[in-house]
Amino acid sequence: MDLAARLADAPSPTMTMLPDGSVDRRFGVLDRGHAPESRSVFVEQLSGGQRSFVTEHRGVEPGGQAVNAAIQGRELGADVELYGHLDHEVFGVLDADGHSMGAPASVNVYEFEDSALMLTTESTDIRTWTYDDLVAAGGDEALDADAVVWTNWSSLANSTDALHRAADRPGEGGVLVLDPGGVAVRTPAERAGFVDALGALADRYDVIVSANDEELGSLASAVGVEGSVVEEIRRLRERAGITAVVMHGEQRAVAATCGEVVAVPNFETADVSRFTGGGDRFSAALGFARACGWAWEPSLWLANACASYYVGTGLTGDRAAIAEYVSEAAVLAGDGSHND
Repeated sequence: MDLAARLADAPSPTMTMLPDGSVDRRFGVLDRGHAPESRSVFVEQLSGGQRSFVTEHRGVEPGGQAVNAAIQGRELGADVELYGHLDHEVFGVLDADGHSMGAPASVNVYEFEDSALMLTTESTDIRTWTYDDLVAAGGDEALDADAVVWTNWSSLANSTDALHRAADRPGEGGVLVLDPGGVAVRTPAERAGFVDALGALADRYDVIVSANDEELGSLASAVGVEGSVVEEIRRLRERAGITAVVMHGEQRAVAATCGEVVAVPNFETADVSRFTGGGDRFSAALGFARACGWAWEPSLWLANACASYYVGTGLTGDRAAIAEYVSEAAVLAGDGSHND
């Protein structure tokens, strides 16, 4: 694995990210001594009747899965277009070609010592978003990019219809990474409809589903697939008829493709700076690598590195930072290839 050399020689693929966006307000949850509180203690206190808690305001940031992915893609040197819900001044700091489709969600992120809690208020524009809004923003042709990272299917009610509209477009596309978000909020029938839409897209794109183990388990169960993680991603890929299904987790990333299962261990993270946003950067880096023509193993290494770097530092790594990180960071024990 020589990611430094690969990154140095990598081109600048075109990438399109869509369709969400949020204004993220971060708060730390503190104990009475103003030290970071653990989530388990918070839950215990809340269950015991405590109703007053101490927080500290930590800042306001641009957020949303597509926005996070766009930030990572741009740092890796891709030519990025972002079609999201960006009607707020906080998005003015983004170094990407942004096109807004309406008002963003409002998210309060409460950070504990060991995890985070997100409370989201969705805007009317997000709740009612359709593919026509993408067309009106000029994003229809942007789906012909070398890689498209389509995020947060679970939070936009009309996303399945939008995926079918994208599948019906003429011509052939490139890589399409679908990071569906927290799919458990959707009904089993809706999740099954999402899997069916993947098959329609496979006629036009190299479709990759990128999700964590809980999200993939929810998708798999909706179409009658059960078993270990490897069994789930194998059978889900076969059921959908797509290029790959990828599970990204704290310990490893695993990809089930047409011909093989590839597993790559993650990097050790001594200190955790962020509990959310790592998966979005994983999906962006995966789309970047595949658009560059990389094989599955180095693609997973890069995606793991970008996610772990962000989780550990709170920063989105550019090519130089990721190359240095990979050369210095320790890899978790094991080769990640066990079929559990």
